[in-house]
Amino acid sequence: MPAIASDRLVDLHNDLTYYDMAIAREMREYLRGLPVNPQRLRMDMELDDGLRSFKTEGPAEVECRRELLRYKRRIDDVVNALIRMDSERSRPQS
Repeated sequence: MPAIASDRLVDLHNDLTYYDMAIAREMREYLRGLPVNPQRLRMDMELDDGLRSFKTEGPAEVECRRELLRYKRRIDDVVNALIRMDSERSRPQS
């Protein structure tokens, strides 16, 4: 995070970190054999909108915003994979 980052960009970074930790918690539960919580296992579209609509004020903020969006896409990939694996695990074996 650049030292010149605005308060809003810092807030978005903190929101992304919280999102990451919530999904990591669900992944740990899944790996322990417990069912995932569908209420928490969702893509955070509000965070996505906030990152996309953030108005940058300089090149450092542009790069930081780009990195945050890239990081969020990776978390979303994990969410999609976890949803798919959980539905496959809960599907009756034939």
